[in-house]
Amino acid sequence: MKIHILGIAGTFMSGIAILAKRKGHEVTGSDTSCYDPIKSILKRENINVVIGHKIKDVMNKDLIIIGNVMSRGNPVIEYILKHKKCFVSGPEWLYHNILKNKKVIAVSGTHGKTTTTAMIVHILKKNKINPGYLIAGSPKGNFKSVALTTSKYFVIEADEYDTAFFDKRSKFVHYNPFFTVINNIEYDHADIFANINDIIKTFSHMIRLIPSNGTIIINKNDLNTKKLLSNGYWSKLVTVDSKKMSGDFNLIKKQQYTLQNKGKEYLLPKNIIGEHNYKNATTAIATCRELKISIKDQLKALSSFKGVNKRTDFICEINGTKVYDDFAHHPTAIRSSINSMKETFKGKKLLTIFVPGSNSMKLGIHDDEISSSLKRSDKTIVITQLKPLKRRLKNNIKINVIETEAQIGDYLHNEENFDIILILSNRNTENIVRYIRNG
Repeated sequence: MKIHILGIAGTFMSGIAILAKRKGHEVTGSDTSCYDPIKSILKRENINVVIGHKIKDVMNKDLIIIGNVMSRGNPVIEYILKHKKCFVSGPEWLYHNILKNKKVIAVSGTHGKTTTTAMIVHILKKNKINPGYLIAGSPKGNFKSVALTTSKYFVIEADEYDTAFFDKRSKFVHYNPFFTVINNIEYDHADIFANINDIIKTFSHMIRLIPSNGTIIINKNDLNTKKLLSNGYWSKLVTVDSKKMSGDFNLIKKQQYTLQNKGKEYLLPKNIIGEHNYKNATTAIATCRELKISIKDQLKALSSFKGVNKRTDFICEINGTKVYDDFAHHPTAIRSSINSMKETFKGKKLLTIFVPGSNSMKLGIHDDEISSSLKRSDKTIVITQLKPLKRRLKNNIKINVIETEAQIGDYLHNEENFDIILILSNRNTENIVRYIRNG
């Protein structure tokens, strides 16, 4: 079958492209732009990507898979509808062609999805369970972000964002998971959800699809997850607690992070950075324990976990200053990432460079929380042209607001040296690193 993918350059849709190629289809795609690492990944898979959406690219295709970046009014979409071309969303194609006959392990939540998914895949692979998987990120080490295998298990990062212009349900509603992780639920994606109750409602739609012999693994400390479960659930519940040791799996903060389960304590490996990532690791262990993998074998596997690109990711060292990159773009994630740096590098001077780029940030939904989420950093640069946010931050003596990345060098030239620089952005940050280097 000849398949063309509209909006192929995102992490999810590029994964769909690779899975379709693995199924033996002839796959092409288009997008408004395509940058590395996606560009190189698709090139290695011999999947041709056209820049710009053109009618001629879909005319002779048997099926068009449409990403949620596409909307009515686009000439290609209007052509597809007018000529009754066969089309489908990415999540719907994924379910009918890959997931339908698998035991799906779906990892959901506002924060921590990518790292937790990658940890679960890593643990399973190291313990001779070779699952299929789709991770919306780029894991480090010797495994890629997508794979199709003969295993009965498929691990997927389960996003609550909408499916397509013709299907406004969350992507994860299509996955019919057997095991579901819910890390946390917070208000985000303000462009499609009116309030937190809207988000809780869509999570409720997902858990209604989990069979009675399936399992839900939750963060017991998350209030919105408790609200979700009060609406009803029909599957086994496994709880993770990082505060009161009242869960099935408990994270204890000692000199070395420790896992407690059924009265036994286990030291967690030291190669993980930050409390939020230890929470992710505890959740991954709780999930894989449902597949009967011993905790000791899981800990051995996690000791070789190298992390995920743009998730508390060490980039380089410039004149003695260590530079880290993190995807964090929600106030809670920003706070967690900064706290991790301060905890890991005690006594070191930290500069945070924050680029607000999410739709929620652009809509000003989180403006009230930005200052408090950044406060533990010694100094912060916020790169934005958003006038309301600039007004909100202008009187904070620890925060310097600039409008372009090119101004980073001037700031660094006039400031004393920093031990650590942490970049927080949901975009490509190569230019920021270049300006730090040249500063």
